[in-house]
Amino acid sequence: MPDAIPIIGQIEQVFWARPLPTGTLVAIFAAIVLLSIYLYRRPWGLPLWLRASLAVARVLVLALVVATLLEPTAVVSEPHTRVRSLPVLLDVSESMSMKDQRKRPEDLVDAAAALGMVPLGEGAEDEADRTTMGLDVKQRQTIASASRLDLGASVLTQSARPIFESLGESLDLSYHAFGQSTRLISDGEVVSAGDLAGLAATQPGTSIAASLEAVANSGGIPPAGIILLSDGIDNTTSQRSEAVLQDLGARGIPVYTVPLGLPDPDDVSIRNIVMQEVAFSGDRVPVLVHLQSEGYERRTARLSVLLNDRRVSSRIVRFEGGLQFEEIDFRVDVYEKGAAQIDVIIEPFDDEVSTVNNRVARSIRVVNEKVNVLYIEGNARWEFRYLRAIIKRDPRINATFIASNVGPEVARNSPEHIERFPDSRDDAFQYDLVILGDVDASFFTDEELGLLEELIRDRGASLLMLCGPMHSPGSYTGTLVETMLPVRFDAEAGWGKIAESVYPVLTPEGRSSLVMTLENEVEFNDRIWSRMAPMDQLPPLLSAKPGATVLAVLSDSTARDQSYPLVAWQRYGTGKCMSIASDRLWRLRYKTGDKYHWRVWSQCIQFMTLSRLMGEHKRIRLETDRSVYPVDGQCRLYAHVLDDNFEPIIQPVFEVYVTSIDSGQAKKLVNLRPDRSQPGLYEGYFTPPERGRYRLEANEDDRKVSSTTEFQVSDVRQELLDTDMRPEHLQRIADLTGGAKLGVRELPELTSLVKGGLVITTVRSERPLWDNGIVALLLVGLLGAEWILRRRHDLP
Repeated sequence: MPDAIPIIGQIEQVFWARPLPTGTLVAIFAAIVLLSIYLYRRPWGLPLWLRASLAVARVLVLALVVATLLEPTAVVSEPHTRVRSLPVLLDVSESMSMKDQRKRPEDLVDAAAALGMVPLGEGAEDEADRTTMGLDVKQRQTIASASRLDLGASVLTQSARPIFESLGESLDLSYHAFGQSTRLISDGEVVSAGDLAGLAATQPGTSIAASLEAVANSGGIPPAGIILLSDGIDNTTSQRSEAVLQDLGARGIPVYTVPLGLPDPDDVSIRNIVMQEVAFSGDRVPVLVHLQSEGYERRTARLSVLLNDRRVSSRIVRFEGGLQFEEIDFRVDVYEKGAAQIDVIIEPFDDEVSTVNNRVARSIRVVNEKVNVLYIEGNARWEFRYLRAIIKRDPRINATFIASNVGPEVARNSPEHIERFPDSRDDAFQYDLVILGDVDASFFTDEELGLLEELIRDRGASLLMLCGPMHSPGSYTGTLVETMLPVRFDAEAGWGKIAESVYPVLTPEGRSSLVMTLENEVEFNDRIWSRMAPMDQLPPLLSAKPGATVLAVLSDSTARDQSYPLVAWQRYGTGKCMSIASDRLWRLRYKTGDKYHWRVWSQCIQFMTLSRLMGEHKRIRLETDRSVYPVDGQCRLYAHVLDDNFEPIIQPVFEVYVTSIDSGQAKKLVNLRPDRSQPGLYEGYFTPPERGRYRLEANEDDRKVSSTTEFQVSDVRQELLDTDMRPEHLQRIADLTGGAKLGVRELPELTSLVKGGLVITTVRSERPLWDNGIVALLLVGLLGAEWILRRRHDLP
């Protein structure tokens, strides 16, 4: 039976759990009163007071029954006295498995204190050398072999155990392991070595803010604080982290961080590599490697490049300490079209804290077809002469020329020349790129321009206009070429003189574009482009068209109403169109020969033609959202599906297959679902079971009209890539929450920093007033009294 009704002072509110309208309630109680009066209206030979007593008893009984049916309930407030909690969090992410090689006396003393070799609070900065000298060989070996997790476990079970015992006298301690999520280790006053025996630093990520929030909200009252033992590496931090930490501070929950590890451990790592994403078979591909080293100054190691697990290039590098940039190149000796795996490796030292970060994997798309280029020119200018020589000697290019300013004899006597633009589709559609120089639009018939436009729009080829002062682009007003160009121009105006001091300036899109990148260093790249001055004269371009991408403008853009689109491109149907306003690119040869002049034209031709060579102009285009994925990661697959007229196909599902190239496993069928926002687009997901190369392709029926794509799956262990302990991050956590960052030797300060004591809380609860003994006794007593009186006076 429930407890009796609490004292009146605890009741804040009374209400009906099954309420009735007020009018109905009044009517019921009025009926009860009238019924009781009616039953005792006759005298029966009884005195008036007795009849009134019986009537009142009947009213009370019936009213009590009705009230019980309506379930009267009280809101009761009760004070509770509770002990505040103090969660202790121990990081068990993969980075905690690293063994820091300590050399400085202060670092050795910190580790010795954590392992219980010296008492906490001893070994001050000025005494560190003397304390270090007191360590024997076995102790030093133990320190060298201890991981960050070993130090944290020893702090909890040995060196700081008396501190936690003292805190446990006034606080409710609990111990948790955390990485991407939290797990309770023990809720006892102290934790034993047995409780931690099963812990291993295997969590693939660390989410400090989410773990702090989880333990802070696990109890009914805010904890007195949170103790965090971690190296501060926080690679799964979300945008909410800052808000979570500020919320903990506002709620009065300070976090006391205890750093474990070294901020600059002995390690060599590859932080990044800069490399082109596509290459032709036989190309030499340069790679810029960002190397970070600490503790290995003036030592050397071998830097290697692996192509599909074969070493194809290597060189010796000397470490300078800190961040340094090293260049290496390799030859693409793969002659099969598709993706190839590239691994850049720096030879590890035996005592490195991590060797996982000595290797970076990338994917490069290999093209094994030659580029068919048609160059149409009507002016034997310097740019034509140099460009003609460049594309003739490039083994990746099949070049064909049309000279509109000479007679047909040249075409008859030279196998690399043709007289006019092809008038048949088969001949015209073989070209991947058409370079249109200073040629009068009247040189072409309407049918030829129509074939050119169809080649770009439907067949995925590209058009590049190299503007010239005689005819381009002014003579093309009103033609299909004007429609395809990414710029607007004034056909009536002539070319304008440009000041000698004006030079090209790359836009943000230009700096990130393959076309305009002549050197990896941004400032150096900008200086090279400035060598194009003076450009003498430029065509009357008004602006870039909406949707076009401008790669370079003029340095005097601030003096113009609108930026001048010196280099711009846009998509046109399935192809690309580019405009280069100046024919003074040959000035890049100044003092460097054809190094940069060749590079800009080579990269431009590659950019304009690769999408067609990779099959991206086909009716069914398959893509992935990335080129490299982690094992068990989600690969997002796309299919752009068009019919014979290049119109979107709408159907419930589109089937594709994923094949593991390395393991030779059976094809995996993946059903792609339509994207309602974009007709013809289908998307789905694939989870790779193991590392290696994978190919995405269409089913057998669609394979001839579909592209294929490949992607790479690698083991990405994010926790072991950046090995530095993050003291500044741990300090910020402490600052935002009102706590403190404490070194291992400063842990005795916890007893004065953490405020314990009892907390009185008010708990509000709902208590039923009808379901208890008092109501039952009242009901039995009233019914019994009425029955006894009626029997005594012999009433029916």
